[in-house]
Parts: sequence; C-alpha cells; structure tokens
Amino acid sequence: MTTAEAATRVAFTPYEISLCLFDVPRTRMWKEAIEDVVQPGDVVVDAGSGTGILGVFAAMNGAREVYCIELHPRFVRLIEHLAARNGVADRVHVVNADASVWEPPSEVDVIICELLCTGQFFEPQVQVMNHLRRFLRPGGHTVPRRVRSYLRLLDAQEMIYGVRIDCDSRSLVMDDDEPISTRAQYDEIDFSRHNPSRVDTSVHVVGRRSAPADAVLIEGEAELCEGLWTHTTKFLYNPEVIFLGHEVELEIDATYRVGVQYAYGGDTLDAKFDIRREG
Repeated sequence: MTTAEAATRVAFTPYEISLCLFDVPRTRMWKEAIEDVVQPGDVVVDAGSGTGILGVFAAMNGAREVYCIELHPRFVRLIEHLAARNGVADRVHVVNADASVWEPPSEVDVIICELLCTGQFFEPQVQVMNHLRRFLRPGGHTVPRRVRSYLRLLDAQEMIYGVRIDCDSRSLVMDDDEPISTRAQYDEIDFSRHNPSRVDTSVHVVGRRSAPADAVLIEGEAELCEGLWTHTTKFLYNPEVIFLGHEVELEIDATYRVGVQYAYGGDTLDAKFDIRREG
C-alpha cells in the first residue's frame, strides 16, 4: 500500500474535526460558496463530512438530497443529530464510509469536499475528487473548483528550546524564518477533470539575497466557487515549512530551478526537492 492510498483511510480525531467547525472565517467562506453553487432540488455529496456542517448548509440552501460521507463513527452520529436539530434530517443521508471508494446511488449535481491541506499533503482530496467526479452530472459543480500551490526557498529557524528541530516539517512560520527567494506557483489542481496522483514538476525562483536555504516554504489557496478564493485561517492553508536535509547556498539575483516530487495525500517527509542554479 502506498502512502497516498493509506491516507484515504485516515480518520481525523474529534479535536481536529472540531477545530474546523469553530474556525469561523474558514466555515463562513465555505457557507458562502455553498450558497452560491447549490440550487434548490440539487443532489449533493459532502465527502469527508466531519461535523456535517457543510452538508447541512447545502440542505438548508434547498438541496433535495445530501449524502454526508464520513469515516469517523463518532461523527456519523453527530451529523445525524445536527441535521435533525436544523430540520433537514429528511434530506441528509449520513454514510459511514471511505469517500474515495463509496458510490452514490445516482448522479449528483454538486460535490463538496473539504479535505484541503497546504500542498495537498496528508489529506486525500485528489483521490476522493477523482473518484466522485465520475458520478457528477454534465454541468455539475465541485466545491472547491481548483487549488493552487506555491513555493519559495527559506532560511529557516532550526533551534527552539535549545533543541535542533529540523528533522520534521511544521505548519507555521517562526520569527527567524526568512524567505530568501522569489515565490513561484508550482501546481494547479483543476477538479473539473481527472488529476494525476502526484506532483512531478519544476519551477524557477530568483535569489533575493545571498544566504543558505535549508527549507522550502509551501503556501496554498483554493477557489471554492467562481471568484471566491480562500485565505489562510486558523485551520486552513497554514504555510508548510519542509526542511531540505542539506543547505543550498543562494546568491542574490541568481536563478534556481526547483524540482518538486511528491504524492498527493502523502507525507512531507517523502517529498523530494532538487535545487540547481541555472546559467
């Protein structure tokens, strides 16, 4: 079993799922997108439903049927309660299943899937969307529509508490992290089509100063519906700092080719970055 395949079977903890619900700016962005996309009478799938709040938004906006697909048994019960307490239990069907293999009983009008992570590491957004879009009616919609990822090279803080901590990635930028290259978009995932299972590409960046780069800073954003792009919130698209394992000496104004390879849904520890000076 590959890392990406294993990721589709991960059930998030109650703590993580609750953090998503109470990340108010994040949840309001999703509510706005769902209200823009879901039409009365639509059949909707909410894949990786968590608390079920997005599926309930769809039902309250007039969806005829909403299938909330959730892997965590605890939250299957809570989604049912949430739907009942908001008067939409007759239209919300809760299924305890892996959304990357579950098949809806009919074609659907809208697929909602909030399994977003910076760079699309760890979470099976791509696997789930590749699977479910086969059941999307012509002219149907996905929320989100697409995802973009960006990188730049970083002179990253390595020490904290007197301990060297550059053996793992981290989902925050620390005080002494210093970007030392320009920013480049290296990936775009369009959910209107089938997507590959991995990133295998290269981009060019320019040194902003002469300094050692020991990490890559990954940032991301998603277009939830036409023209509505996400921004970083407490639980959505936090920057990802991935240490290189060795330093690369950058020179100001020099151009560098950065090769990027990793599996969607995989671990940052398995990502490969190849940095070479051009010219």
